[in-house]
Formats: sequence, C-alpha cells, structure tokens
Amino acid sequence: MKFPLKSLAISIAMLTSIPVLAQGAGSPRLSFDAQAVAKASAAREPAGLRSAANLGLRNLISEISKDIKNGELPDGFPFDVSDISELKNATLGLGFEVYSAHPQTLLAGGRPFDQMLMGTGVWNFVVLVDNNPVALLELEKMNGKWQVNGAGAAKLAQDLHVSTQNFAGKNAFRFIRIYQATADFMEVKDMEGRARYAPLLAARQSLRSTQAVNTETPLAASQDVLPALQNAVRNHLERFGK
Repeated sequence: MKFPLKSLAISIAMLTSIPVLAQGAGSPRLSFDAQAVAKASAAREPAGLRSAANLGLRNLISEISKDIKNGELPDGFPFDVSDISELKNATLGLGFEVYSAHPQTLLAGGRPFDQMLMGTGVWNFVVLVDNNPVALLELEKMNGKWQVNGAGAAKLAQDLHVSTQNFAGKNAFRFIRIYQATADFMEVKDMEGRARYAPLLAARQSLRSTQAVNTETPLAASQDVLPALQNAVRNHLERFGK
C-alpha cells in the first residue's frame, strides 16, 4: 500500500558534509493568538481549496479503510493513529502553501532570503484528530481542479504544530522547503517586520542543528540561514547535477 506525498519526502542520506546552521541569539518568543493565526492563514487559501481538501481527506480515509484487515494498520500508514476508527473524527487545521527558491537564485545570493522565495502551488493542510496533528494532506491544482497528492509526514505535522505555537504571530507564517538542501523552515516576522526562520525537522537533521524547537529556541536571521543552505545546495548539485 502506498501513500505518496511527493513534495514531503525526506532523503537525509544524500547530505554528507553540511555545516551546522548558525542561529541568532536572544530572539523573543512571539505572542501566540491561535484565532489570529488561523484567520491569517485562511485568508491566503485560494477559493475552493479547503472544500476540495475536506472532500479529498474523506475520500482518502474511505479508500484506505477498505484495505485494513483485522484492524491492523499496515507499515507506512500515513496517519499517526492507533486505530482506523480515530479517523472518523479527523478534521483539517492550518493550510499553507509550500515556498521554495530556485537553486541558482539561492547560490547567486545578493538579496535577502525572503526575496528569493516563490510559491510552488503545492498546498498542505494539517490533519487533526482531537486537536492533535496526525498527518499532512497535500494538494495541487491539476487541469483546473485541486487534487490530493497524498498524506503523511506525521512528525513534520507535529513539529509544525508546536513551532506555530512557539513562533507564529498574528500574520501567521510561510512554510519554506529547499528541496536540494532537504531543509524545511517556518518563516515568521519579528516585531520590526523582519523575516526570521525557525528550522523544522528536516532542516535540523540535514543541516545538523540538533537544538530542539521549544520556547527558548532563537530564530535565525536571513544572513544566518543562507550560508548553510548555499553549502548544502552546492554539495547537492555537485553530486547529482540537478
């Protein structure tokens, strides 16, 4: 049984010699307002996306439930639940677009990291069961219709959920994935409106920053993020050529 989630695959093995991500010191925790963050995130969603995601989630759960035998969940099951019946109460939480930067743009530098980023058109929703994140649901528009690419990445969903509470202000956040560096970040704005970056699970692993996300974790500035990402992307291109 396969549950593809193509843009959320993590391939840590391809990264062998990457420096530790530098982080700025002393960035204060932002005041978290769950309703304000949810409202700001929802305002960015394209029309019809959430309804398509809800329908896609229900169809996906119905489809995978047919293959469950004796209540035993198969290896690689995309939702972090102990029993398939828990998914009857599954709902959608925050939705967000995946942002990225072209590798050559990133390597060229010359401007702040946040100005290099562009939306990919791929959207993800946090799937919740009893308000706990159990997976991400990925959608992409194909032939004018939103379609589900797959579900999974439960650990990233949980990490994102915690990071949102720790760092996201009233303007919510942007989710950033640098594919060639196998690194994910949450971009938020500080009190002066400057972009700051919280390394998520893949970034902490691939960039070998072992500090766990918590209320004391400082946010990285653009100049701290870029050198580590440039080195990672350069190493990837030298090894794989794309």
